[in-house]
Amino acid sequence: MQHSAVRGRARITTRGAAAVATAALAVGLAVSALQLSSDHRDAQVVWALFAPAVGWSFIGTGLYVWRYRPEQRIGVLMVLLGFGWFVDALDAANAPLPYTVATAIGGVWGAIFLHLGLSFPTGHLPERMDRILVGAGYVIFPFAFVPSLFFAGPSELRCDDCPTNLLLIERNADLAAILTAFGALLYGLLFVLVLRRAAGRWRRTSAFERLRLTPVYTCSLLTFALVTIAQAGGGDVVWWAAFVAAGLTPFAFLAGLLRSHVSHLDAELQAKVEELRASRARLVEAGDAARRRLERDLHDGAQSRLVGLALLLRTARTRVDGNQELEGLLDRSIDELQLGLQELRELARGIHPAVLTERGLEPALQSLVARAPLPVTVESPARERLPGPVESAAYFVVSEGLANVVKYAQATHATVTVEYLDGHVTVEVADDGVGGADAANGSGLRGLSDRIGALDGTLTLRSPAGRGTVLRAEIPVR
Repeated sequence: MQHSAVRGRARITTRGAAAVATAALAVGLAVSALQLSSDHRDAQVVWALFAPAVGWSFIGTGLYVWRYRPEQRIGVLMVLLGFGWFVDALDAANAPLPYTVATAIGGVWGAIFLHLGLSFPTGHLPERMDRILVGAGYVIFPFAFVPSLFFAGPSELRCDDCPTNLLLIERNADLAAILTAFGALLYGLLFVLVLRRAAGRWRRTSAFERLRLTPVYTCSLLTFALVTIAQAGGGDVVWWAAFVAAGLTPFAFLAGLLRSHVSHLDAELQAKVEELRASRARLVEAGDAARRRLERDLHDGAQSRLVGLALLLRTARTRVDGNQELEGLLDRSIDELQLGLQELRELARGIHPAVLTERGLEPALQSLVARAPLPVTVESPARERLPGPVESAAYFVVSEGLANVVKYAQATHATVTVEYLDGHVTVEVADDGVGGADAANGSGLRGLSDRIGALDGTLTLRSPAGRGTVLRAEIPVR
């Protein structure tokens, strides 16, 4: 069988999968023929159809998983379980040797079954208790009833027409019954331990994780329980119920694996979303830091130099005597310089106001409102400082909102409201203007929406015609 390395695990090749499938088909057909020719099997036709179908279902789903999820061992285990099931089906043979082998160790499929259930969905057993239980399963399932075969005749095996039991040493019905009961007790104890283990694991998992574990655990534990009852003498009806549950189990495993795949994709997508959110927040923070540096550079550099130049011009103006033309030039120069200084201060405040950095949001809003050309009411309760990105975002919501009020609203009054509630800060700018504003037509609002969105916040605009405009931002505070 050929393999190729995939993610550190062996992926079965197309040729290898075809070889396994061909072997499974051949063995399954042989098992079917064996069931039809059996001298001691009841419902031969049903068994001829059912016995290979269960094995093929495990092998088929196992090959699919092995091929497309090679990082998990579940696929290999399912293939092995299918062939183990075929070993157990040899108890329909008329020849003593295959009959005795199947009767003695045919339960190996149950051990693999247990291994599958406890290692789902990866096929690995990282916890020591799980390894102990699976190890016990590989001893109990094949060998728990072997001692009783040393003393069991046809009647003890509940099969008078069965082939000779080659392990029989001396027929002793009482001892055979005791050893059979002991084997059933081992089955029962193992079932209780596995049930407790599975229930504990199920309780510890998330709700989404339970979606993939529930069908697997239900089918696996039901099959285990039914086999235990049947081994203890439950009769053919219980055996049939156990086999039906076993036949449904591979599809439960496949459904669980598909849900596991969806869960994995969901986790990857969530991680990418979180990384994107963090990246956007870092970009906003980097932009605000650059704004603060530029504001300081303008304030400490160019603005200081222009102020110094204005003082020099005023000094020069006092020393000019009698030259009216020069006096006029100096006066105009001083006026132009004052206008430039005013525009530079406005530019610096628009980039990032120093008062916001030094004193916080509420003083910065008061400074912003004081420069507005219309009456503005501010409702902002005093509180401790907010994180820098949140303060900046809230400030620029008010700045952009008031700028739009002045330019477009034809309003006579505006209101700025800041509220802090349940880990969020809400900023609202409302006016009594003409309304009809459209966020899609404003690049400033689009940029503001991106800034708010980078902080996991929301920006909404309500502006019915003739009924004023409300710009509202909700920003989480972390």
